Amino acid sequence: AAAQGETIYVAGGAGLKEPVADFAAYDVLGDIWRPLPTMPIGRQGFGMATALDGGVYVAGGYAGEDFDTPSSELWRYDMANAVWVRMADMPAGRARHGMASLDGKLYVVGGEGPNASRVFVYDTFQAAWSELGADLPAPRKDLGVVAAAGKIYALGGRTGNGVTAQVHVLDVEAARWRQGSALPSPRADAAVGVVAGQIHLAGGRSNDPMRTFSEHYVLDASGGGWRKAEPLPLPRLGAASAGSGGAFVIVGGSGGAGVFSLFTTSDVVDIYKP
Repeated sequence: AAAQGETIYVAGGAGLKEPVADFAAYDVLGDIWRPLPTMPIGRQGFGMATALDGGVYVAGGYAGEDFDTPSSELWRYDMANAVWVRMADMPAGRARHGMASLDGKLYVVGGEGPNASRVFVYDTFQAAWSELGADLPAPRKDLGVVAAAGKIYALGGRTGNGVTAQVHVLDVEAARWRQGSALPSPRADAAVGVVAGQIHLAGGRSNDPMRTFSEHYVLDASGGGWRKAEPLPLPRLGAASAGSGGAFVIVGGSGGAGVFSLFTTSDVVDIYKP
């Protein structure tokens, strides 16, 4: 998911046989859903963000039935004209990554694909990609990526050895990563969002044992450590999420981990108001 003002855009996701292409907008204040033109092809495990140019961007992921080769495609949904337009491809394919928007640029962080520790940067005004030159210190996928207080945060995720609680913070001006305040416990596939400078992380899963969580943690981007907040009503992983309209909104997801995730999907929308 990605937010623009008080509207959240939700796209794609896993299906029983292949990824879906659905695309819809949710009005947080009016509690109303409206369908939008579907994506050109179903996909899952992609990065999604809105930008200052009035576009909703979808990058990479797995398209159709091909789960072996991550896509390098970048698509932009033009809100004004209600059409999808293909933009310049990423330098390499990427899936199960995160993407955040900051000052007119999109930052693709983590995931799997060729040289997946590299950070790709897309300038929405120049319509061109570049590489940041500061690799993610601990490569991982299924992580949370948000922009807060002028920085990019990489939260948790799945490493080669399991699930991590690590948090890394990117200073985009200096092109340098630093270690951030670690999550209270390891998480992957968690819901993340930013509300008024507060980073929210809820749900997610662990690997050993394989378990889905309902815990909800909050971090003030201006400093300090994580604190516990009201948990999700039910455990959930892989949900679409964003901060919008002064609230943390979580859409869909699954209650079960592993192979059970496809059979426990939800259509529930949970809204947390600080």
